[in-house]
Amino acid sequence: MELRQLRYFVAVAEHLHYRNAAKSLHMAQPPLSQQIRRLEEDLGVELFARTSRKVELTEHGDQLLEAARRVLAEAEAMRDLAGGLRTGSAGRLRIGFVASVLNWGLAPKLGAFRKRNPGVEVTATQMPVVDQVEAIAENRIDVGFTLARLTYSHLDVRVISVERLLVVLPEDHPRASDAEVSLADLANETFLIWRAPFGPHLDDFVTRACSEAGFLPSVAYQGPQVHSVIHMVAAGFGISLVPQCDRGIEAPGVIFRELAPPTPWTVLSVVRHRHRRNPVVDRLVGDLPEIDIENVAS
Repeated sequence: MELRQLRYFVAVAEHLHYRNAAKSLHMAQPPLSQQIRRLEEDLGVELFARTSRKVELTEHGDQLLEAARRVLAEAEAMRDLAGGLRTGSAGRLRIGFVASVLNWGLAPKLGAFRKRNPGVEVTATQMPVVDQVEAIAENRIDVGFTLARLTYSHLDVRVISVERLLVVLPEDHPRASDAEVSLADLANETFLIWRAPFGPHLDDFVTRACSEAGFLPSVAYQGPQVHSVIHMVAAGFGISLVPQCDRGIEAPGVIFRELAPPTPWTVLSVVRHRHRRNPVVDRLVGDLPEIDIENVAS
């Protein structure tokens, strides 16, 4: 039994006339009649009662007609799904993200993507950058939204935002009333940073900023996400640096202050596997901004 035979069966059943059915199918009548007979032989039942004057569905044919229509509809749905998978308008999208990218505005962008692509099943999980790198390598997520510069060989990285760094201070800190703070003046402070491990392929932007200001920071805490670091500042464990997009995080007891020039910065990026192409990811990434950090002053 072939799909084309089912289409022929439905056409004859709808017209109850071989010549008219053949015309609607853009084929000659003899091949149509031959295919119907082959379908009947394959199914082991007669589909049509034929006389010299008319064609009628048999009882078996009438009962099989709706089944044939369902099979054809499911086959068409499968073709549509395959087309959507090819173009990226259907499929699945597994996302990892850090909280800073939500504060940047990821949520409305994902909402708009879902409206434009209702055939895509989107799941999103908050996870630290190091976990995203591992999840992409193991094909547990399709795309990640990360904080800090990454240079892993298996990742394709697209910078979507360059973020100035702000200093987060306890509200009773001696510099809390200053409109602008020099990072070099904070060399003796205890800094709170994100979760290790860092290495040559994952930038610890807090340590890098301090190094560029002429000192290596004393580190007391490593948190998994930006909000935990900010709340640890409020608890008096030290100070930290955060991207400007995180300024809106509400945490009683902390103050955000601008850093004096040269202002350190970090990046938000969308990352994917370099050798694993996915049309759905292509659609998502294509909707996002792209920034050339080579043109950004350090």
